[in-house]
Amino acid sequence: MKRENISYWTESAKVSQFPALNQDIRTEVLVIGGGIAGILAAYRLAEAGHKVVLVEGRRLVQETTANTTAKITAQHHLMYQEILKAQGEEKAKAFYQSQADGIKAIEDLVEKHGIDCDFEKMSSTQVTDGSNEKVIRAEYDAYQTLGIKSRLHEEDLGLPFKTTLGLEMPDQAQFHPVKFLAGVIDAAVKLGVTFYEETLITELGKIRAVTDKGQTIHFEKAVMATHFPVNHLKNNYMSQLQIERSYIVAADGMDIPHGMFQTVDTPKRSLRHYHTEKGIGVLVGGENHITGTKDHTEEAYEKLSEFAFENFKGNITGQWSAQDMMTVDHMPLIGQYDKQDPNLYVITGFNKFGMATAATAAQLISDLISRQHNLYEELFRPERINTLGNQAKALGKQMIDAAKGETLALKDYSTDTSKLERGDGGIFNIEGKLQAVYKDDEGNEHHVSPFCTHLGCVIKFNGAEKTWDCPCHGSRFDREGCVLEGPAAKDLK
Repeated sequence: MKRENISYWTESAKVSQFPALNQDIRTEVLVIGGGIAGILAAYRLAEAGHKVVLVEGRRLVQETTANTTAKITAQHHLMYQEILKAQGEEKAKAFYQSQADGIKAIEDLVEKHGIDCDFEKMSSTQVTDGSNEKVIRAEYDAYQTLGIKSRLHEEDLGLPFKTTLGLEMPDQAQFHPVKFLAGVIDAAVKLGVTFYEETLITELGKIRAVTDKGQTIHFEKAVMATHFPVNHLKNNYMSQLQIERSYIVAADGMDIPHGMFQTVDTPKRSLRHYHTEKGIGVLVGGENHITGTKDHTEEAYEKLSEFAFENFKGNITGQWSAQDMMTVDHMPLIGQYDKQDPNLYVITGFNKFGMATAATAAQLISDLISRQHNLYEELFRPERINTLGNQAKALGKQMIDAAKGETLALKDYSTDTSKLERGDGGIFNIEGKLQAVYKDDEGNEHHVSPFCTHLGCVIKFNGAEKTWDCPCHGSRFDREGCVLEGPAAKDLK
């Protein structure tokens, strides 16, 4: 598998490696997915006395977790005014507390195990250049109603661009996610968790899972900590979840005020500092879009790099992108997957803010399996979104996005691959058959099927990452057709 852009987090830290499963096994709890949610869930379950096996289809901590800005925050853009209006004061307060609990849980793990992961407590602040003061003030009013500690800054905040108003939420945090999870993995192993990498689950039943190589895992309980649940065809999860991509550039030698920042103006930008061997650098994130529905994705890095240089005068040292699962009501899905399958549990839908949520999810799943009370069981119950209204809303949006993506993928198809520039890809009609063609830097062509192996949607080339992306459900393949991210489990033909 070929990845074009590797994150700073991945390049600057090592995680223990584990073998692929090569035999049939039995376990009490099977955790599927080796990102922050799955690893923390495995840790909490083992801590509670359960026998746990975790399997990852590729490598641990190499997907979304290693490609985020790694902010650990309860300040999710300007969403509390929306939750307050749509779901009421009680649920809005509970959601905020769930995020505060997640931050505290991560801090406690760092201290308990002495994990050196650049963990820092700091504020998170939403800022505007003056064009969106109204929505920031409305969010501040929501904070006041909910009792969220905050400060409204009615002055310039010292950033290298104009700000007239800022909403600060103190006591948030940031860290190095790969270093953190490297420590958690080691602690989980000591608790008895067994890890397997390069072990992709392609079939999941009530009490057994089957890998792509044919091994069987028998279990009493299973936790799906993946983007789409493995059994995604049930409960209309397919239509209820949407995948977005976002982009990040890293730059060195730049000075940024202490704290994490997000602009609410268009285009939105996410800012935080990070530590390197040479000193302090800054991460700039943004340019979000539904996976597989945007032309000229390479422009995302160009725009972020221009913003970084114009405002911070630093040298760009890296770039990468992340994939995030979005839900209809902006809250995660955590809990029992289905009443007919009481042994299966799901963790997904972090809406771009998965660090604190994952820590809360891990404790919630452990409590559910251990039959302990948890304050957030009803709040995050997956079945809450399974209503006709939510289904119609989500399915309609997904159909529009999928149609847009397929239209973009096919609109410029031709029959002459000689017109394809080096380093680019596109859909071609070759002797009456559609093919996805990538031309490498040496001029060699790589031909694969243009139909996603998940449900057959037409894929689109992502020039920023040199990947083939599916606009329907976010599956991604490298330039030669190997699966990078699911729900697809098979390579392109």
